[in-house]
Amino acid sequence: MERPTVLLAVDGEAESYLEALERAGFAPTQVTDGAQTSGSFDLAVIDCDLGGEVAAGVYATLHERGNFPVLLILGPGMEVPAGLGAKADELALKPLPPDALVYRLQALLIRSGRHLPTESGEWASSGGLSTAPIAGEGHAVSVFAPKGGVGKTTIAVNIAVALRQQTRSEVLLLDADVGVGNVTSVLDVPYRLGLADLADSPQDEWTDAAFEQCVSTHALSGVRVLTWGTDPAESERVSVDLLLAAFRWARNHHSYVIVDNHPGYDDRTMAMLAVSNEIFLVVTPEVGALRNSAQFLELARELGLGNVIRVIVNRANHGIRVEDMASSLGLPIAATVVSNGPKAVIASNEGHPLVIKFPKERIADDLHRVARLISAPDAATAPTAESTRRWWARIGTRTSHA
Repeated sequence: MERPTVLLAVDGEAESYLEALERAGFAPTQVTDGAQTSGSFDLAVIDCDLGGEVAAGVYATLHERGNFPVLLILGPGMEVPAGLGAKADELALKPLPPDALVYRLQALLIRSGRHLPTESGEWASSGGLSTAPIAGEGHAVSVFAPKGGVGKTTIAVNIAVALRQQTRSEVLLLDADVGVGNVTSVLDVPYRLGLADLADSPQDEWTDAAFEQCVSTHALSGVRVLTWGTDPAESERVSVDLLLAAFRWARNHHSYVIVDNHPGYDDRTMAMLAVSNEIFLVVTPEVGALRNSAQFLELARELGLGNVIRVIVNRANHGIRVEDMASSLGLPIAATVVSNGPKAVIASNEGHPLVIKFPKERIADDLHRVARLISAPDAATAPTAESTRRWWARIGTRTSHA
């Protein structure tokens, strides 16, 4: 299929925007007034600093040809000019770096249920998502479950610690379960700052040093922890862009990044899933959890994420048979973790990971096997180092302050 077309109407030099969009697989066309607006477009970017009359002219001409996503760029303290701003439009504040513009347009495509283009200009497909290189060094795994109460955070915490034990590499646990989760409640690390404390800072202050100030270290294992915060009232302040900036920093400074995600489909969660190298889908052998996971897999396949998902069955020694779960989900089970409720509760209450508190228990062995899916994947069944470098991981290098 053809590249997605983007109309670009910006004030001043647009060369850096045009180059970034072309690299990302878009087909941009620059215009400066409505009279030059010809052809059809999939997306549009209009800089309101062009002046209200010019911007409104471009906007009106575009909408004569139908409705499609529009990103309006505003200067500091600027109001949306009259004649612009439908309900479906999005806003971005200046300064908007070229990479940030690319991310915002990619996000618009994702939210409309469409695949993103690869850098070759071809649209992403299930067979071609695994070939493009990514920026950064760290291997990122999102731990996700569409239903709460399945042990997602326990899995995330323990595989982070197990990875550290197995590799002695730098491992960061990113708590992205914004508003609900808090890995510091089950992992004994001192709380310093959270991403919510950076929310009021401009983008250029989201620096390596700022993120480093928010990190705590689990003394027994050496796993580093970055959390969104602790106060649910502050959760709305943690934007998609801030999470992505944190993700970029984490991947560029750690060998492994384990992301504990919110059990839902909000923009923050979908962004984390899209930028991760792998998704560990945690499911328990229950009808409700299985049904919700099947619905997520259907959505993931539509978005081109289906081929990077590994199913992890927690509490696998009770309920529906593992073989039946694999058949129902249409995916093989990558790993299973037995139930050990009393010991899990003890470890959680003490703030110690199971793999450290009860290292000789079968549950610890199972959790180490989950971690080895990352640290020592079987070349016959797991993605190779090259095949896990996918186009959407580039999103993690892009942030905007909007």
